[in-house]
Amino acid sequence: MDKTLRIGIITAYPEEDWHSRELIEAAASRGEVRVIRPEQLGARVTDQGVSILAEGMELDPIDGFVLARGFGDRGNADFMVPVYQILERSGKVMVNSIEAVLTAIDKFETSCRLQQVGIPTPPVVVTQDARTAHAVLCEWKRAVMKPLFGSLGMGIEFVEDTCEGHALLPIALDRFGAIYIQAYIDTPGRDIRAFVIGPRVIASMYRVAAPGSRRANLAQGAHAEPCELDADTCRMAVAAARATGLDYTGVDILEGPAGPMVIEVNGNPLWRGLQEVTGLPVAEAIVSWVAERITQTSVKGGEYIA
Repeated sequence: MDKTLRIGIITAYPEEDWHSRELIEAAASRGEVRVIRPEQLGARVTDQGVSILAEGMELDPIDGFVLARGFGDRGNADFMVPVYQILERSGKVMVNSIEAVLTAIDKFETSCRLQQVGIPTPPVVVTQDARTAHAVLCEWKRAVMKPLFGSLGMGIEFVEDTCEGHALLPIALDRFGAIYIQAYIDTPGRDIRAFVIGPRVIASMYRVAAPGSRRANLAQGAHAEPCELDADTCRMAVAAARATGLDYTGVDILEGPAGPMVIEVNGNPLWRGLQEVTGLPVAEAIVSWVAERITQTSVKGGEYIA
């Protein structure tokens, strides 16, 4: 069946983005692949129903989609979101689903989901008020301040209960309107990226901060080392992915004094560093999961049950 699969790769950067190119190549090895730029999407609404188009051609013949880079510099994101929702409601497999991506982008919503299902995660305060932010920093002494939306470590500040730390709070509030303040967790100077696809962790790595830095993001100068996770930590990573509804994700884990804690779940994870340190062909594993989802959805008559 795999050779007849028709997979759409939705990406705003099919040539520029290494990860998109990897997914396109992996999908082409499994069947027919169609590359779709988000700004090419359109819709037709008639008495016959709703059709989603790309460059004027209907997308109904496609069996499933990988939402690789669903938003770019062109087009209208407010229109793209319902387009992705309509494709999913029509029974198409979408990996990752747009709802899961939007949940993962929102750090507050992610923290709530993790807490609600009992996954260890650091205490968080989100505030739009400088007085509350100052009080939290006085109580916690050290914290990690982040914008509510963001990735790759951008906008993160480590703040302490000092004049310099308190001075950063109103600046961040003026810039972002609200700030996400996460309790600081002592770690060995690294974090763990567990890459989850479907029901399992397929690979993991340590991200070791550069000397003098507390940021363990590879985009911020950290380096990767191989890592073998125990069964309990793997189960925690998979549970975090399920809590946010993600088919594939990079789950970021801290090794705290009380044990591992999830700090973030990524809806559009990068895996180049993971692939380099482990040798695992991640895009092939993602496309294999998409193929499995398509097969299971077909067998169950349009409903997939994980």
